[in-house]
Amino acid sequence: MRMIWAATLACLALGSTADAKRMHLHKPRHGFQMRMTPFVIPPGTDREGCEYRTTPNRKAMDVAAFELRATPGTHHFVVWDYLGGDRNPADFWTGIKYTPGCVGLGPQDSFATTANLFGMQTARARVEFPPGIAVRLDPHAIVYPNLHFHNYSTVPVTGEAVFNFIAARTGTVRHHAQALTVGTFQINIPPHGGAALTGEWQTPTALNIVQLSTHQHHRGTRMSIHHIDAAGNDMGELVVSDSWEHPNVEWYPQTMRLPAGEGLRFTCEWENPDDHAVHFGPTTEDEMCFITGYFYPDDESVPVTGPGCVPQGAGLECFVPKLS
Repeated sequence: MRMIWAATLACLALGSTADAKRMHLHKPRHGFQMRMTPFVIPPGTDREGCEYRTTPNRKAMDVAAFELRATPGTHHFVVWDYLGGDRNPADFWTGIKYTPGCVGLGPQDSFATTANLFGMQTARARVEFPPGIAVRLDPHAIVYPNLHFHNYSTVPVTGEAVFNFIAARTGTVRHHAQALTVGTFQINIPPHGGAALTGEWQTPTALNIVQLSTHQHHRGTRMSIHHIDAAGNDMGELVVSDSWEHPNVEWYPQTMRLPAGEGLRFTCEWENPDDHAVHFGPTTEDEMCFITGYFYPDDESVPVTGPGCVPQGAGLECFVPKLS
């Protein structure tokens, strides 16, 4: 399978070199389009490029949908939203910088003020929120486009992305969605063996779940998410993905209510054919186990948090210990 994937990427690379045509995506009628500066991924390397950009919207904008076209084979694409108070361009960076999740880039307050706006997207993606729900984008927002690509081929590949922010119709938005990410660092997959782990996260405040999905890397064979009550009892399966590359996505047009005290239980499974153990990490050769999704709180003026959550300005990014 790896040889087939490498051969496929080699063919893709022939059409992805620096002299190839720019990637195309129709511009939205309402909203705007942005394009990440292309960068080269040498043969046999893993690169995660980050760029500092400012959005062109002069007024606050409710984003009802997001569209993406990126280099085929892209592991993931994220748009991070800097929500801190620093607006001095000298405190940011120029060009493409290479670091997982754009961590360590930008102003000193970036770690606690940079939210996941649109995360873990595949090369061809469209996120469209149910009617009445959108993501809020500040005027001239500072965003970090972040493209991650592992080049398994023998020729250079150019990583590029073009993406659309599609505006909601004026007066139609009742709730603003925030990103949800819950997972664990405690991954240990032995050589030539399998592994599984389960974790739980319970919310101290009521949440309205808009979307749920899963995120693993290429050794992942299955991930499931279950609803649990305050006592930890299983209230039913919400999402199950048998493909790490094409995880299932569950939308809740009427939202799924998660009362205070209730939560989510996740289980990840892996198979490792290699001669070395595999642990948590940012590269495609490491592993991950994350719930991803969107929610909105009852009171959007109050910051949300929970067990194991790190501050990031908006949304929830939480890490919990494994139960088994």
